[in-house]
Amino acid sequence: MNSNKQRRGVISIIFAMLAALAVESPASAYSVYRGVVANPLRHVIWDEKNFGVSGATPSLSFFHYADDAAARAALPTFQCIIKIDLGNIAPPPAPGHHLLVGNAGIAVGAFTVDQPRVFPWQIDFDNNPAGHWSIARGAISNGNNNAASRVAAAGIANLVFFNNPNIAVINGNTIGCSR
Repeated sequence: MNSNKQRRGVISIIFAMLAALAVESPASAYSVYRGVVANPLRHVIWDEKNFGVSGATPSLSFFHYADDAAARAALPTFQCIIKIDLGNIAPPPAPGHHLLVGNAGIAVGAFTVDQPRVFPWQIDFDNNPAGHWSIARGAISNGNNNAASRVAAAGIANLVFFNNPNIAVINGNTIGCSR
């Protein structure tokens, strides 16, 4: 009888621990996406049109989606999608949350005339519209929007080409997308 009480006590403790763990919202990989156009060979076109810095407060926009399939559904007109893994974030982040993209060990690779800023660049969550993240023009370049767009294209390309594990090119509406 005593051993049955002990077993029930142990089982009760295990269930209580499992319930407590289930209530916690664990951090998980959190990615943001940007749709881009590819050339006929399915390679991303690394230019200022695909990485346009714009807006009232000029920035480069990305959006969070639950997964790659949700990103494809939300960005149906784009051949390829740039995916940036921002690491482990317990969703949902609060507006004002910010993280860094890139690292100082990788050159941005843009022309000096475009006044590039070095990595890392800060990406900010404002959730306006829903899921919106952006990198401010001032984090990318000291130049105008066109210069910042060219720097953004060069910088993201360098992160992809130097095999930064947090940035990838994935298929959009085209199979076989590549850098």
